[in-house]
Amino acid sequence: PPSRITHSAGRWPRTQHATHLINFASQRPATTTIMFLSNTVLIVALFAHNPRNMPPLTNTNERHSSDYGVRQNHPTSYDDNPPFKGPLRLKDMCSPEYHRRRIRGYYLDDEMLRQTLTEGKTGDVSSPKLSASSSTSNILKAIVDHLARSDAPVDAKEVAESLEFYLRTGKRLLGAAKRVLKNRKANGDDVDMDTITIRDFCCGHGLTGQLFVACNPPGKTASHVRAVLVDQFQPQSHAVLRDIISEVCPWVSEESVIFVSSPLEDYASTAVDSRDNDASIVISTHACGSLTDGVIQIAIDSQAVALACMPCCYTGTADGAPFGVKRMLGVGLAADVRRSFILQSHAYHVDFATIPKAITPMNRLIVAERRS
Repeated sequence: PPSRITHSAGRWPRTQHATHLINFASQRPATTTIMFLSNTVLIVALFAHNPRNMPPLTNTNERHSSDYGVRQNHPTSYDDNPPFKGPLRLKDMCSPEYHRRRIRGYYLDDEMLRQTLTEGKTGDVSSPKLSASSSTSNILKAIVDHLARSDAPVDAKEVAESLEFYLRTGKRLLGAAKRVLKNRKANGDDVDMDTITIRDFCCGHGLTGQLFVACNPPGKTASHVRAVLVDQFQPQSHAVLRDIISEVCPWVSEESVIFVSSPLEDYASTAVDSRDNDASIVISTHACGSLTDGVIQIAIDSQAVALACMPCCYTGTADGAPFGVKRMLGVGLAADVRRSFILQSHAYHVDFATIPKAITPMNRLIVAERRS
């Protein structure tokens, strides 16, 4: 009864509160005591559980090798700081700014990686061309090592970011596109049946889009993968990176990787006009602020089969989210939740993923696949 509770439970030490509950239960009949204690344990368990650290949906010891459930199209658990998957593993104890050095300099400062640079003859930056049957891990390792040997104009942080982005989204995005092409072929639609176009918006040097092409060479899959890189200006580093990667992966060329210098809003109509010609995948790595919203809108308007973006610079992007949601979750997460609801309202299955925080603290990915 309320008359027996003389103090606020929230102000009591936990040991005293537990003692009071036991004393209170001991004054009741046995049946009442059992029901009271069982309900108390249930309530305590519910409030003690942290909803942001949900347990895996399945037994982690039986997890599929790809980190996805055997018959599920989503990760079995959510980790806000996962381990590295790619061949370039940045040091956790260092700040992201420490990794903003050219890839060759990063290799030289690491004793293990330095040996890669000294392999072969001095000054020899040649690398054997890979075959189309090479595994993804071999392709990525060869590309990163060759970028370092060639002193490519790209930071170690940006290389690791592109690697982890591809490894955590590529299988899902390309799988969604292949399913669409298969369905269109079965329906007899008059479209380009074997072309998957990766549209990398706000791409900068375009390394991420190029990795999608490099890891999916002709002949390895039934589909032909090409990349269209879009940004306001084409940096000089883009052509240098493409040429270096093509020395390892000859199928990466000006024909398979196309750079379009255009503002996002000007290219939007082009993306919409091509929506019926191929299976289009939209990606974006750290499109600043509202540019991420623009990328999402292009994906919706062009009916892209899948989308993956890693937002950043959240100021002003949570407009439309309830004040309480922004106050509880923070502007960044509130903005991404709002974006996920927008995608879901346009028939997309939406999920979150992450890359290691050693690369960037803004490491959340929005991954969406069109249902129909």
